[in-house]
Amino acid sequence: MSDDQIEAFWTRAITKARINQFEVVTGPDRDSALTPPAWSLDDETVEAALRDGKLVLMSAASQHEVLPKAWGLSILLWEDETPAALVQTTEVTVRTKEELDAEETIGDWAAVRDTIPAGASVVVEVFKVLADNA
Repeated sequence: MSDDQIEAFWTRAITKARINQFEVVTGPDRDSALTPPAWSLDDETVEAALRDGKLVLMSAASQHEVLPKAWGLSILLWEDETPAALVQTTEVTVRTKEELDAEETIGDWAAVRDTIPAGASVVVEVFKVLADNA
């Protein structure tokens, strides 16, 4: 992953997503803005997130030392670790495996379902795409 690519994308995304007014998140000007964390997913999932404007991911609660917080920003990367989108966590909930099994399949549940033991808690994170790298 190139830090320069991520920095350049972050600079464009600040304007594209119109988040400059959020000084708490970005700082009072672009020079003081902290670049949010970057993380990658497979290209198929990234394409779906860009198409839908939304991404839902699930993981075992035991994988988290601290639960993620809603309203945080991050940079979603393609598999080759180039920036794809600026995303914001809009919702974080903890559900049981059984609750999720009883519902219509959402997000990546089908992919992670068999890795979660019965009775375990599952962290469900919902992300909104604020700006893509187009």
